[in-house]
Amino acid sequence: MREVYRKLLHLSGLILHPLVLWLGARSVLLWGPLLVGVTAFEILRLCGRGWFPPGLGKLLRPEEKRRPTGTFYYLWGVGLAFLLFPVRAALAGLWVLALADALAGLSGRGLRHHLVFFLTALLVALGWGHPPSLPLILKVLLWTLIEALPGLNDNLTLPLAVAVTWSR
Repeated sequence: MREVYRKLLHLSGLILHPLVLWLGARSVLLWGPLLVGVTAFEILRLCGRGWFPPGLGKLLRPEEKRRPTGTFYYLWGVGLAFLLFPVRAALAGLWVLALADALAGLSGRGLRHHLVFFLTALLVALGWGHPPSLPLILKVLLWTLIEALPGLNDNLTLPLAVAVTWSR
């Protein structure tokens, strides 16, 4: 059940979409303080000096008790995408991370996981007006590979990879 709640938290990142559009060019006012704040929070938490809401503490995976949480990487990945790339490319990265990664995580592991991720990411790209083409399929395959690679935190790498390839 913990994973279902974690994936709902993943989906909740979509609330950033209207917020970024509303802020427009001033979105740096959101990302600067947010990234500094989440970093300070994680440093304090990992040093044993921070407070972590008890309800959210139940969502932590065992390894996250000794290292930064997925939320830390999520906000840094999405934040850097918005700070470094055009808004449309960063929004696509947010949607792929929030929707495709969450649905794939709920589908289980193995081939089904990768297929759900690929199809959802493809639908996100098509929904954002990317024309169906071989280059699009190759981009989505690359995103799927990045999401599947062990040792990389896809919460950090995925929104950046989507924004980079979207901008090309």
